[in-house]
Amino acid sequence: MNPSRRSFLAHSSVLPFVGLLGPGYKSPQDFYEQMEATIAQHKDRKQVFNMCGYAAPAIPDLRVGYIGLGNRGYASIQRLGRMEGVEIRAICDVYDFPIQRAKDFLRLHRRPEPAVYTGSRDAWKALCEREDLDLIYVLTPTFYHAEMAVHVMASGKHAAVEVSAAQRVDDCWRLVDTSERTRKHCVILENCVYDFFESMAINMAHQGFFGDIVHAEGAYLHPERPLFDEPKPPLSKESAPWYGSVLALAPGNRIPTHGTAPICQAMKIGRGDRLDYLTSMETDDFIRAKTANALAASGSAYHQQFKNQRHAGNVNTTMIRTVSGKTLLVEFDAVNPRPYSRIFQLAGSRGFAQKYPLPPRIYPDGEHLADAAEMKTLERQYTPELIRSIEDTAKRFGGHGGMDFTVDWRLVDNLRNGRPLDVDVYDAALWSSITPLTLWSVMNRSAPIDVPDFTCGAWRTNPPLRLTLDGGGNTVVRDVPG
Repeated sequence: MNPSRRSFLAHSSVLPFVGLLGPGYKSPQDFYEQMEATIAQHKDRKQVFNMCGYAAPAIPDLRVGYIGLGNRGYASIQRLGRMEGVEIRAICDVYDFPIQRAKDFLRLHRRPEPAVYTGSRDAWKALCEREDLDLIYVLTPTFYHAEMAVHVMASGKHAAVEVSAAQRVDDCWRLVDTSERTRKHCVILENCVYDFFESMAINMAHQGFFGDIVHAEGAYLHPERPLFDEPKPPLSKESAPWYGSVLALAPGNRIPTHGTAPICQAMKIGRGDRLDYLTSMETDDFIRAKTANALAASGSAYHQQFKNQRHAGNVNTTMIRTVSGKTLLVEFDAVNPRPYSRIFQLAGSRGFAQKYPLPPRIYPDGEHLADAAEMKTLERQYTPELIRSIEDTAKRFGGHGGMDFTVDWRLVDNLRNGRPLDVDVYDAALWSSITPLTLWSVMNRSAPIDVPDFTCGAWRTNPPLRLTLDGGGNTVVRDVPG
């Protein structure tokens, strides 16, 4: 079910900033018409080629390019720069500082100096046209991700995209269309699926430890204060502080993938079940507008852009139902004072698990809490082979406790060995689509919104996720420079 146009326009006054989702949206009516056109266009779509379980030809010597060298880009270069069988051949940014920082690191680690692309906002296109690249990382501000990833794949390279991979449903479909047509991977760099406890719980779920997972909960509850922080050099005006402030103007779940991805993997979404429809509800704003106006009143020229604006609600709560009758709850709150949490709750017919906000815990029969000794036994039995092999190295080189290193190493190792990827383009499209879908529901008094089936029915037979090292696991990491 989707809301009628009359219903949509009647309540769309809550969102005067719909253009934040991307170019082409001049008004709420434009947003509605684009969503309806996208639904109609893909209603009878047939899958061109199934990228789930697809093993692209092995690339033992992986040649990599980077678009965007901010904090995430530089951190990724620090990880890939330590891996054997990987050469970072080209880097791109519009600012000098991040380029020099990346070159200095690679020089320290005795790696070849990469070609540099800069000087204009279109310099990244020339990088994509190089014939000596196999994989390109897209680590720019989120609203550039879809356009760049599509261009990367159309240029004959695999794309690795930071979260979220797209901000619009039609762009989610463009990612799927391009990946299937080119047979190039588009992997979303969602690190939370490689959290050590979450990986173990996902493996337990797939082996039936919890019975049927009938309900799951995930979230991104992460107060990002101070609000409206002004970017300082060498950060650009489109850095994370500015982007977070701009996103505060638009309703919906703005950062959906961290909470959605691991519970979707545990519930085999896209690989035996699929999301059917969602309904999203949001509080009013009780904090952001007051903060923005107070900062503007202090005389700051930077904060004038956020003065007297309508801001999104402080908490977004979304319920999703699957075609098999199971439910997911996904929350987003980046403003209220509360403990950091991604929740990660699995409620099964025989057992229960949850990670946040208390220490990770498992109830094997749904009633008694596994003690320390039982947890150790479960860890020995159910920790995936991937995590066992890389955990110590991942923790040593860090990145959100090792998750960031794991996502990079796993991608590199799978591509070098010609193995299927754990996260495919359908995951990237689905998890990213939660943002525009929740916005659409909020704009319509929490009306239920259909979730697209980006697999076009292939979810029924897609192979299960396997976090093993079969045919791989041979990517060596250098502990020290040179």
